[in-house]
Amino acid sequence: MKQYSEFMALVRQKLGSIILLGILLSALSFLFLVSNERNFKVSTDYLVVQNSSNSTDTYALAKSAEYIGRILAEGMRSELFINEVIKTGKVNAEFLPFDKKEKLKNWEKMVRVEQSANLGIISVSVFNDSQRQAAGIAEAVSEVLTTKNNLFRGEGQNIEVRILSGPVVEKNPSLADIIAAAVAGFVFGSFVSVVFIYYKTPGKTKTYGSSAAFGQMGMGQKERMDRSGIFAQDDNYLESLRNLDK
Repeated sequence: MKQYSEFMALVRQKLGSIILLGILLSALSFLFLVSNERNFKVSTDYLVVQNSSNSTDTYALAKSAEYIGRILAEGMRSELFINEVIKTGKVNAEFLPFDKKEKLKNWEKMVRVEQSANLGIISVSVFNDSQRQAAGIAEAVSEVLTTKNNLFRGEGQNIEVRILSGPVVEKNPSLADIIAAAVAGFVFGSFVSVVFIYYKTPGKTKTYGSSAAFGQMGMGQKERMDRSGIFAQDDNYLESLRNLDK
């Protein structure tokens, strides 16, 4: 309980430093988010539907659509999909590097694909500093998914990809993302400060306590020893030693 009280006292004493570090990390998080994100984001949601007149098992159809959705989501990260996007003519053929490795790396940063668990829904977000180019890439992706999805799945499957919502164009990062990053940075900075104080408290408290006790002992010890006759006994002992030398 005493250690907890001492720790809380130190926290109150260092409260200004804790808040300052929290604000510093909050500002760094904000700058990192703004400098690393593209200016615009275009979002589109797709629904993968499997049509079958021979089967009445809706569960099997739903699981099949989910499986096809995963295949399409992975296929969208491929060079084949990128080439099909370029073939639509909706984007400049030079919007990505010619080197294959760099092309795939930039594509993954530019186009983010998410799939809803247990649902045949694919969410695609396109990021770019140009609103026009971001919208063009999103339109090209939609065209490939809805008209050429057979390139990324087996033949003989009656699959249809429908646009559920979008494309929705918005500024990036959003206000919610900025607030979340700033709050997370402040909380993390404050937490690190408190942890640092916690691990430094025992040693400092112990040293301070020992020094204080030593100081208190030094102030009154001689007087108490004088009253108890200890110094007098030492004087008699030294006097007897001198007599022996004589």
